[in-house]
Amino acid sequence: MKLFDFRLLATRTLGILCICLLAATAAYPLLSSKNDSCAAVKPGMIDLSACTFDKDSTYTLDGKWEFYWNQLLDPSNTSQADGSSYISVPGSWKTWTQSDYGRYGFATYRLQLLLPEDSESFALKVNNIRNASQLFIDGKPLGGSGIPGQTLNTTEPRNQPYSVTSPSVNGHAEIVIHASNFTYDSGGIAESIRIGTPEAIQALDKRNSVYDIMLVAGFAFISVYFLGQGLQRKEDYSSFQLAMYCFTIVLYMLTHSEKLLFDLSPSISYEWFSKLQLISGVIGFSFVAGYTYTLFPALYSRIFQRITFAYSIGFCLLSFVSSIRFYSRASSILLIFSLISIIYTFYVMLRAVLKKEIGSFYLLIGAIAAIIFTLSLTSNLVLGTGFYSIPPVSGPIFILAEGLFLSARHAHAYETIKQLSHQLARKDRDKDEFLLKTSNELRTPLNAIINISLSLYEGSGGSLSSSQREDMRLILGTGRRLAFMVRDILDYEQIKRERITLHWKQVDIQGIANIVIEVFQFLNIKEDIRIKNRIPPGVYLIEADEHRLMQILYNLLDNALKFTDRGSVVFEAERREDIISISVTDTGRGIPPERLESIFRDYEQVNEADSLESGGLGLGLAITRKLVELHGGSIKVKSAPGRGSTFTFAIPVSQPAPATAEPESRELLLTPVKPPPEAFDDDWKYPAIPLPQYNGGGEAGGDAPRILIVDDDYANLKALTNLLSLENYTITSIRSGKEALALLAEDRNFDLCIIDVMMPEMSGLALCRIIRKTFSPLDLPVLMATAGQQLHFNESAFRAGANDFIHKPYAWSDLKGRVKTLVDLRRSVAERLSSEIAMLRAQIKPHFLYNAINTIIWMSTRDNEKTRQLLYDLSHFLRGSFDFSNQETAIPFEKELELIEAYLSLEQARFGKRLSVQYNIEVSDFTLPPLIVQPIVENAVRHGLMEKIGGGTLILTTSRQGGNIVITVADNGKGMSDEQLASWMLEDYRSPSRQGTGIGLKNINRRLLKQFGHPLLLARGQDGGIEVHIRIPWKDEVS
Repeated sequence: MKLFDFRLLATRTLGILCICLLAATAAYPLLSSKNDSCAAVKPGMIDLSACTFDKDSTYTLDGKWEFYWNQLLDPSNTSQADGSSYISVPGSWKTWTQSDYGRYGFATYRLQLLLPEDSESFALKVNNIRNASQLFIDGKPLGGSGIPGQTLNTTEPRNQPYSVTSPSVNGHAEIVIHASNFTYDSGGIAESIRIGTPEAIQALDKRNSVYDIMLVAGFAFISVYFLGQGLQRKEDYSSFQLAMYCFTIVLYMLTHSEKLLFDLSPSISYEWFSKLQLISGVIGFSFVAGYTYTLFPALYSRIFQRITFAYSIGFCLLSFVSSIRFYSRASSILLIFSLISIIYTFYVMLRAVLKKEIGSFYLLIGAIAAIIFTLSLTSNLVLGTGFYSIPPVSGPIFILAEGLFLSARHAHAYETIKQLSHQLARKDRDKDEFLLKTSNELRTPLNAIINISLSLYEGSGGSLSSSQREDMRLILGTGRRLAFMVRDILDYEQIKRERITLHWKQVDIQGIANIVIEVFQFLNIKEDIRIKNRIPPGVYLIEADEHRLMQILYNLLDNALKFTDRGSVVFEAERREDIISISVTDTGRGIPPERLESIFRDYEQVNEADSLESGGLGLGLAITRKLVELHGGSIKVKSAPGRGSTFTFAIPVSQPAPATAEPESRELLLTPVKPPPEAFDDDWKYPAIPLPQYNGGGEAGGDAPRILIVDDDYANLKALTNLLSLENYTITSIRSGKEALALLAEDRNFDLCIIDVMMPEMSGLALCRIIRKTFSPLDLPVLMATAGQQLHFNESAFRAGANDFIHKPYAWSDLKGRVKTLVDLRRSVAERLSSEIAMLRAQIKPHFLYNAINTIIWMSTRDNEKTRQLLYDLSHFLRGSFDFSNQETAIPFEKELELIEAYLSLEQARFGKRLSVQYNIEVSDFTLPPLIVQPIVENAVRHGLMEKIGGGTLILTTSRQGGNIVITVADNGKGMSDEQLASWMLEDYRSPSRQGTGIGLKNINRRLLKQFGHPLLLARGQDGGIEVHIRIPWKDEVS
């Protein structure tokens, strides 16, 4: 049982707020009447000296004014005028003369004003003087509307609000107004004239104009909205009636208050302006009556509705063919009839509320708002009050209430239809639910079967005989087919329930086809079939969901391989106008003509034996067709039995971005590793869009792990950067494989590389394979990422050299754990390298010290100077070898050379003429990692030269070759056998075996690979022995 009905609570709360707002609106004139209590009103004079004139206060000049009928007095000489009387302002002069003709004529209004002594100036706001007027203050003409005259021909009618400003002289002012009316039913000052400071009057003008504009714009927008609803639901006349009522309100607001229509169309004649004024008021009530009738035809009298409509249309037609004098005299009768219509409409709405009609609560609010709105208009027309004497909220509240009422009715109808739809779909859903649950339950044990079978096939349980391997291959293939069936069922249910959301982006078909082919090269066990991709790179671009497009190609290729025993499967594409067609052609068995249309239906196959032979349910092509249709395309097949099949689907082409979207582009040159030509196109250009970066070490740099993210999707780059920045990693973002290789060629100090599998031109798999040519899995771990859910992507990624694999969307805990594991792995390897350097420093064998000391003792009895030099060399060598606190990652070559010279000096003193040394140093102003050359020199002396009876010569050479420094350590000693040399040259320098736990040459080789991408090169010398070559980039900043 529901404790709270939040919808009912929200409805009542909104209703209470609207009612309170309407009550405050109705009470506003009473609460604001205190503004004029400071004025002392006498016939012909108003004393405002006790009032406060500030920027916020204005006062009305209501009272008895001097009135001179059929006279236009000279404003500069009014003291000699006679025939004066008094008339109430605001008001019409037709009540002053008891004659039917008194409504037409001309007159002069005169008023004496007493103002506060401290007031320097004041302003007047004139809203409505029928139908021509001119205002004078202290005899000076300051403003007017139209031209007042003494006859119809000399009068130019125009009734437009205006404001005037005048200085205050000794706190006294005389106001004179000339007015004439020969066209309208009533003449004179019809609305209160307001006085205040210029700032206050200007603020009043601005406020009224803002009110007008807001109401006009608001009602116009709502009119279009309800008109659109009415046109969409042709049987819904209520929305159309409400839209037309809103339109009449727009017209009414344009011709009243500040009369914005004069500003929008200055040339409009007064006669047409007056007609629009009356028409907008009269016809609006007929639309309200029609709206109410369409809502409650059983409660609203059809006869009354027709009468209302008839008199409104008749009056409008009459206004077009008659003069203002005629139809303005009928305005009072029309006003009374309109009030009767509103009262009857309110009565009908009240009855609907009492009968608890759907949304009746909104009707009650709307009815109250309509009454207040009508009273406001009546007050303005009859009593001459200001148009905004009541804040203009009742009209918008009425429209809001009626809109909510219509929404409530539509929501109720929708809920009813929804319940019926649920009842009809329940049985179908129960059927699908059983199939879906069964598939989900099968997926986990199937994965276990496949993984265990694969491990046994790979030899985890020992070697298998040929028959056992064939059986395991059969088990593995059967398990995969069953997994495909489960996947198809799950995808089919997702599509059927419309739960698939496409993520559109520009996709290169060639790259997607390459990835699909690469996956199948791992899966394909038919050696007699070749898969070819004849789609050129960068030519065929479409707007698609790249992962669903890959699923389409995957299904088509899978279908082709199922029914092709030998031959080939070919991917091709062509463009015709704005459509790109992609075809998959096989040389298989073909399809009978009568089955070409049915194979795309659910659970359809070519013949009954297909399901047993291929392990499918016949859902693959049905899913493919639905995915193509979701992309706005179509699919067809062309086939004949025994001649193979061609499946072709067409998708709209992607429009290239405008030139301004790519203000910059760059062409990259990759060094030192050049990928194969088919990997990417050298002319590929990327827009210079700022990519998300993050410096986890702050401004000072720090030692935060560095991560390189490669993804062509900016949103994915931004998401990964934001997530990983929480762990304080330093993030570098790249949008293509080309840029990634260029960056890695210059900067090899990254702790992890996260690569998206699907990227244009160079896929993530291709990029990973190129990276593995210069980086081992321990030197630069690679985490592959994709949103694709196809099976066996993991195997393809691992075969390309990835350390791990993760699916999008990322689970933060999973992503964080995988990244931390790989970063820690790389950091631990780096720490081990550092510890190996320390071990190299510590590898001073006791027999070396013993032999060196004996040599020095022997030399001390023969040559004291030579003895001192040997002691100095031994001291220098030991300092360099035992400097464990030295954490420098780069040292000058001169420092390394000093250590080498000290070592060789001691060895030459010991071995005498058996050891000869030559230095060919062409360049020495460069840096290199510590303990790179000295261990190689020591190895050459100990294991090369000294193992040869006659000794030999060691040659140390440095030279520049292009952009590299080449250091060569050559000897003519014992050398290496052909097998040893071939083993060193053929062994993968990046393999864990070469980079194992040993140190010495292995450590040096690994550090060179990690830092520069160049391994040690060993070759046989011309005089025997071995030459070891070290290649270091020239002027490279070693870090």
